[in-house]
Amino acid sequence: MKLLTKLALLTLTTIALNAQTTMCYKENHSNMATIETVKLEGGVCKGEKNVKDMQKEGWISEDIKINNNNYIYIFKKATTADVNMQDLENRVIQRMRNENEEKQKLKKLKLTKSKIKNGKKLYEAKCALCHGPKGELEKYGKNAINTLNLKDFKTAIREYSTGQRSEKDKSGHNKVSPFAKQMVPYANMLTPNKINNIYVYFQSLKDLKPVEAKK
Repeated sequence: MKLLTKLALLTLTTIALNAQTTMCYKENHSNMATIETVKLEGGVCKGEKNVKDMQKEGWISEDIKINNNNYIYIFKKATTADVNMQDLENRVIQRMRNENEEKQKLKKLKLTKSKIKNGKKLYEAKCALCHGPKGELEKYGKNAINTLNLKDFKTAIREYSTGQRSEKDKSGHNKVSPFAKQMVPYANMLTPNKINNIYVYFQSLKDLKPVEAKK
């Protein structure tokens, strides 16, 4: 229904822009009862057509001016000769697509801003003390978390949560570091959605376009 409405409006606008206007007149005609049947001069009439002839050809008498026995007719005729209906439909469809794309962009931007806001709030409350204001600190020989891609970031959090994060001791055996143990409660409370929000927040700090990651 929306498409048909827009198509109709655009068609009417286009037809209006292609409307033809002409002026015909009759001088010194004293019988008003017969004015519509006498031949009019000027314009398209050219002394060959009367008002009824013009109406049969699709002309509309938009205005008539009478001064004593002189009559001036303003005729208007809308034409679709130069209107390509398929082209009109394509233009309407493209316009609707552009509007929909713009709405989707605004929706995505709003969602991204929400992720950045939530990620910033969570990071500053739970993570910034150890990892730095922007996730730039390297802890225990590990890379700064703001340098990780989303996959590695998620993997690191998951491994802390499951106890898989370990390091070699001097004898070559795996052991859980104090830092890994310290990370466990934080990792446990980080849902995939929260991790994604923190990652998007890091991306915004780098002046990069935030990446919408799959949860």
